[in-house]
Amino acid sequence: MVGSRSPFVAAGGGCRSGKGQVVAWFAPVAVVEPAVAGRDVDDPSAPAGVGVLACDTEPGTVGHARGRDRLPQGPAAAPMRRPDPPEGYREAIAGYQASGIPARTVASWLQQIRTGSGLSGIDVLVVDEATMVDDRAAEVLMREAARTGTKVIGIGDPLQLQAIGAGGWFKDIHELVGGLTLTENRRQEDASERHALEVWRTGDHDQALRLFAERGRVHPTESADEARSQILTVWDELRRDRWPDTHDLLDKLVVLAARNSDVDALNAGAQQIRRAAGELGEERTYALPGGDRLTLAEGDAVRVRANDYRSRRGEGPDLLYGYRAVVSQLADDGRVEVTWRTRERGPDDAYASAWLTPDQIAGGALSLGYAMTIAASQGMTYDTSLMYGHGANAFAAYPGLTRARRENHLWLPLQVIESENTQARLGAARTEKERLERAVDAYARFLGQSRPDSMVSDLFHEPPAPAVVVPSPTPIRAVSSAAARARSPRHVQQREEEATAPREYRLTDEQKQRLEDMREERELAGTRAWNQRPYGGHTDQELTRLIATGPVDARREDRDAAAADEAKATLLREIEDAAAGGTTPGQIEVAPIYAVLDQADEHLALARTEQARETEAAKVAATADEHLRVLALSDGKGRLALRMAGTSRKEHAQLKKQAEADRAAGHSEAADARMAAGWAAADAWKTVRESPYASVLGATEHRVPDVDTVAARLAEMRQTKVPARAQQKDAGDQKRIARFNATANTARKAASMYRAVADDARTEKALRQRIAQQHPELHRAETRARADIQQAQQAQAARVEQQNHRYQPPAPSRSGPKRGL
Repeated sequence: MVGSRSPFVAAGGGCRSGKGQVVAWFAPVAVVEPAVAGRDVDDPSAPAGVGVLACDTEPGTVGHARGRDRLPQGPAAAPMRRPDPPEGYREAIAGYQASGIPARTVASWLQQIRTGSGLSGIDVLVVDEATMVDDRAAEVLMREAARTGTKVIGIGDPLQLQAIGAGGWFKDIHELVGGLTLTENRRQEDASERHALEVWRTGDHDQALRLFAERGRVHPTESADEARSQILTVWDELRRDRWPDTHDLLDKLVVLAARNSDVDALNAGAQQIRRAAGELGEERTYALPGGDRLTLAEGDAVRVRANDYRSRRGEGPDLLYGYRAVVSQLADDGRVEVTWRTRERGPDDAYASAWLTPDQIAGGALSLGYAMTIAASQGMTYDTSLMYGHGANAFAAYPGLTRARRENHLWLPLQVIESENTQARLGAARTEKERLERAVDAYARFLGQSRPDSMVSDLFHEPPAPAVVVPSPTPIRAVSSAAARARSPRHVQQREEEATAPREYRLTDEQKQRLEDMREERELAGTRAWNQRPYGGHTDQELTRLIATGPVDARREDRDAAAADEAKATLLREIEDAAAGGTTPGQIEVAPIYAVLDQADEHLALARTEQARETEAAKVAATADEHLRVLALSDGKGRLALRMAGTSRKEHAQLKKQAEADRAAGHSEAADARMAAGWAAADAWKTVRESPYASVLGATEHRVPDVDTVAARLAEMRQTKVPARAQQKDAGDQKRIARFNATANTARKAASMYRAVADDARTEKALRQRIAQQHPELHRAETRARADIQQAQQAQAARVEQQNHRYQPPAPSRSGPKRGL
């Protein structure tokens, strides 16, 4: 599987990624015979964050180099021949754009090996995220590389995500060929996080988790629902405070989970939060394969799940697997327009957009993009990462904990990661510290069960007997790179294009002399070339505008900073004054609410009194009714019987009349009391409902509850709602102080930048005036060069505008001016 050539020798060379990613490590392709001189397989190992090439790839991306060109500039490799290539193809194209090495997925190469020219004409093949390539795929690549004389260089990390298929060839091959190991972490800014990750790589997951916990990066909860809820709460706070623009949110913040079910739950929760905040527009629901449904709204963050190569059809920019975008429009016919930031980031953000049909969406081309699986995030870098840990083994948790530069957070639900026996023995956690200790212990034990993959050949119990070496009738011979290229159809086409291409424009001797004179004149002038000065590319009118507007904008930012400082100082004084009186601003704010509740309680007390009067009157009526029932038994008796009973007809009639009067009076008084109690309860409810605090107290309905319900509602208001309002006010004040402070700092930085811009523009303008006076020829040459560049930029902008004329990019958030370079 290693190849047919030996001995193995070391190869070197590498580049650092702008995102701090491990992408490729390759031998300089300027070697005359890279496929023959040296070993056929190089296998460098690199932990997450070391950064070795200026591109950003996903699992299984492969780059290749042809001939002696160090960084080829030809088009990216074509996709594999199937409608839905695997994840990673978009990043393969991005890898080509950043490094100049054409790239495609491993699956695409395997397809080409099976049906096309294979690796013919390829001198060096770089396999990124090689640990995710299984043994069967690696065997096909190695066998084909041996046939074509291609050198294979694998890049990966055995401690990160493993291959879905069988085998784990990378680790064994790395040891076999003595591959390089990169160790310097260039991504994580926090030294403590870098140290924790170093400990993790030793296999001591328990100690690594405790180091993360000491930095407040591990968050234990009781249940899975509570963990997901906390993640969404933190996500909501971060996006409101730091990245309110959805495009910024997708670039800076990521929510991760190991399982699709958890990702779906987090996506649904994030969408509901934005819907409740009124940030989403019109909605539409689409049916998906398998009976699922997808609801999309204008403003939603989405993730593209299928490739659509529109540029080949002349229909705009390609929409590729893995793009994170924003739903910018929903059409009446069910189509969805998504907009994303392009990778070509200039002075201003560039955007592209594309429409998807209902059939594409029903086929699974889109999903919500607030959260994603750890596997999908492989190769990406963010500012902050929030990860749900349940279900992530050691090989998934490690890349999940290395996605962010500034902060990587982990949530652990104790009920699902701790064993039932332990829970039965220890019971519920009594303190937050105990919960953290138990969560770390349980998760570390779970991570300890993770086992690295081994090669498929290791599964055999006995090694095969040594084979007798028999000379082959068609012995393998070394194939030179020149011969391989000569047989390559692509190389033949390239030679034909070069033969028919126009000849390179050559400078005349006069032009060369003029350039030399300008260089000497620039040296005499003691200044750098115009395109090497910070504002050398700006026109004179732009410099004048920057000089004029810079101080004005700086003063505006100063006023904003002063206003934020004053608002913060005022709020701090309110808090201090309240504390001096032994209270808080929240308690002061709710004091009038207690006064309203006291008035309502007075009416409620009257209602209770009337209820008691109703009860007593009802008793009187019941007693009289019972007396009448007894008297009715003597109605048919004669005068003698009544006299023997100690009464008379007249007295009997009087007793009946009195009992009837008592019963009527009791019923009447009970009715009056009942009505009075209702009026008193209505007055109590009206007092609360018509107060300025009705919405806070939840007393907005006009229907008056009964007396007992009013009493229960008033008690709930006094004991729960009002204290919660006070706490909300105090917590909100702290957040407002933080926002005022952030606003003031941002405004001061912007003011400083505006002044620096004006100073730099003023310096450039003075330099041009001096050059115009002392070196007029140099001044005219620089002016012409600036004009040519600006015309080219305007033409490019016009083409982009024509291509995306239907899309209006969102207004950028105010972050201060940007200094030109």
